[in-house]
Amino acid sequence: MSKYEKRILKRLALKVKEKVFIDLFLKEGVFERTGYATYITLGLYTEDNKMAINLSKPEACQLSVMLNQLVGEGNNHDYDKLKQKYPDQESWHIY
Repeated sequence: MSKYEKRILKRLALKVKEKVFIDLFLKEGVFERTGYATYITLGLYTEDNKMAINLSKPEACQLSVMLNQLVGEGNNHDYDKLKQKYPDQESWHIY
């Protein structure tokens, strides 16, 4: 690997809807202080646009926590609405 070459170690992809994808790449590259680092690139691809954002591992971790919190709050909100609409229901499937 040359000094400025970046290498993809792993790639994960999610199809969000027709012609909209999110790619996550684990890459290795150069960090000024140590000469080596791994980081995460979040790519958003639509029919007309491509955007890539490089994230440090702490930034990627915080994004994961925030997404998890929003999903949990969304599930709670859905549950409250379902409980109001069907008060006698004993179990729920939340999508």
